[in-house]
Amino acid sequence: MMTENEKGYTLVELLAVIVIMGIIAVIAVLAINNIIEKSKKQAFVANALTMKSSAQYFAKDAMLQEKVINKITYKELIDAHLIEPILDPHSKTIMAPDETSYILADGENMISICLMGEEYNLCTNDNGGKEEIPFSTLSIESLQKN
Repeated sequence: MMTENEKGYTLVELLAVIVIMGIIAVIAVLAINNIIEKSKKQAFVANALTMKSSAQYFAKDAMLQEKVINKITYKELIDAHLIEPILDPHSKTIMAPDETSYILADGENMISICLMGEEYNLCTNDNGGKEEIPFSTLSIESLQKN
């Protein structure tokens, strides 16, 4: 039993606090989801740059053997043990070594990339056509949904 000197919170005040905490929680979850999605896109682009670095070693080795290389596939890099199989950050599966992901080269200069993931790719232009992405313009904005 409450006396006149005892103070407490009313049900309306408690409900207002709960509603405010719920709104803050929703905002936090949305912000975290955006950060996670951006990180996955950055990881996909980082995979492309790793592929470029491996392709440079592949091209230098080919030049020593006096071979002309214009296109270096993801499968060739795996077979040469220059790169580990790539984990697609969106689907969390290993990308199968195939000919659909490749780098175009001019001697030992890497020009552009086509990297195909399960959900996203770095090989589609704004019109939906297949077009390699030049390394000079490579960014997370270059990613296209499959």
